[in-house]
Amino acid sequence: MIENVTLLTLLIYAVIGIVLGLILGVLLKGRGFGWFGNLCLGLLGAFLGGLVLTFTSHVVDNNVMWNAIAAAGGSVLLILIVAIFKRR
Repeated sequence: MIENVTLLTLLIYAVIGIVLGLILGVLLKGRGFGWFGNLCLGLLGAFLGGLVLTFTSHVVDNNVMWNAIAAAGGSVLLILIVAIFKRR
C-alpha cells in the first residue's frame, strides 16, 4: 500500500496542506496558531488524510483527485480539531 505512493502524490499532499493551512489560518482569525503553526498542521493533516485513504482504499494508487480530496479533508479536519481543543 505505502509502496504505491509516488512523488507526485507527496507533492499534492504538501501543496494542498500548505495552501489550506494558510487559508484556514486567515479564516480562524485569532483562533489559529500563527502562519507557521497553521502551515505545519495543514501539512501534517494532509499527510494523515492521505495515509488513512491509502490504508482504507484500493482505488487511490495514482488517482490525483482522490489524493487531493484526502489531503484537503485531512488538513481541514486536523486544524479544526486542534482549534476546538485549543479553545477549551
